[in-house]
Amino acid sequence: MSLLSRNQGYAAKPASPVAAIIVFGIIFAISLFFGISGLMGDSRSLDQAFEIGLDKDTVVSGVPSYGAPQPNLDYEHGINSVTIGHEYYYMILDESQDNVLLVRADKDFGKNFDSESFENVKGASVKGKVRTASNDVTAKFSDLTTILNPTLMYIDTTYKSRSIKWFIIAAINLLLIATVAVNCVIKGRNGGSAGVVGGLIGFVDLAGMLVAGYLLIYNILLN
Repeated sequence: MSLLSRNQGYAAKPASPVAAIIVFGIIFAISLFFGISGLMGDSRSLDQAFEIGLDKDTVVSGVPSYGAPQPNLDYEHGINSVTIGHEYYYMILDESQDNVLLVRADKDFGKNFDSESFENVKGASVKGKVRTASNDVTAKFSDLTTILNPTLMYIDTTYKSRSIKWFIIAAINLLLIATVAVNCVIKGRNGGSAGVVGGLIGFVDLAGMLVAGYLLIYNILLN
């Protein structure tokens, strides 16, 4: 009987929220770091990039004279046949058409270029942070010897939206920390939430974790 009583008492004891707060705090700090660092970088014009090449973590901006009217590579990411996101890579060229750079942009980027002449008919500008391509993407471009180096780099025009996603993840985890703290104030450190307030806290926590989880997977896969 004494053993059964001890087991029942142990099972009924609620888990401490300290571990959850620590986990949410770590994710908050990491996400905030990636969000801020993702926006930082020395500036360089696109003309300079065409002339001397790309340097990692610099922010390149300018107007390309020519570009691909459709993605040269549509790289799909997914988990167990569930699509998480796409990476769209385009080649852009300078006015002489002798120098080529690689750009990662959204799926509509190619609409700025004429389908026959490849001219930038809409005068679209490019601004992005230079990143190193993954091994898989580099392998896909193995036949594009004119732009391949030992390390394939590209201009990521999606760098701002990626940082925004990191900031959203950080904000959600800060909210999760707040809801856990509020629950502790209302019910005590080892108390479970109940009633309308408890239900609302539970809903907010669940929704926040789902959204933050998806964005975290998205940012990691499309890094």
